[in-house]
Amino acid sequence: MKAQKHITHLVVVSISLVAAQVAFAQGVGNLGSLPTQFTTPVPPTGWTVINSNGAIPVVLDPNGPAWGKNFTGPNGGPFPYPPTSPTNPALPVTEVLQVAGNLPWTDWHEEVIGIDGLTGAPDPGWSWGNNPTILVGGLPAAGLSITGAGTSNLSFFFNPITPGTVIDIRKDLVYTGVPGAVFNGTLAIHEYPTGVPEPTSLGLLCIGGLCALRRR
Repeated sequence: MKAQKHITHLVVVSISLVAAQVAFAQGVGNLGSLPTQFTTPVPPTGWTVINSNGAIPVVLDPNGPAWGKNFTGPNGGPFPYPPTSPTNPALPVTEVLQVAGNLPWTDWHEEVIGIDGLTGAPDPGWSWGNNPTILVGGLPAAGLSITGAGTSNLSFFFNPITPGTVIDIRKDLVYTGVPGAVFNGTLAIHEYPTGVPEPTSLGLLCIGGLCALRRR
């Protein structure tokens, strides 16, 4: 009896682990159609991620890579920061995206990496500001919660957002490098959505686990 309970526990744990991996499927499926270069005047006033037709469609692919963006100064080159202002204002970033494909989103993740314009080496002196948000129809996404504000890794969690929905992501980039040091480079941003498993896949997973349990 104890052995059977132990086996049952292992099966349940295995199902949970596999389900968790499926539930946290992440990546972008239409990477080749997405823009990667975004410019701003100098001194920098922030960036807007949008295309001429409006929202940029992003397809969730469980096996896809992150969407890499380069935030630069004019003509795709490096920009100096901090600007002449002693207050070193944050740089606003607005992204207007559309949930494309056939899978809903439940999360959105972002990482910022500063790239030194002279050496090409990563500069860790950048983070996301403290008041990011995701808007749907002008209102915060249902169930929205945010982690990582004030760090280089930012995550949004929300109730499933269905394909076809346009979302407005707003956040600030803050330079947190050595006081008095001037950053002169670009910002590499890695972003990707996370989604829930398809009902069919999750159902097959549960049935397979129950069959294994029955055999035991």
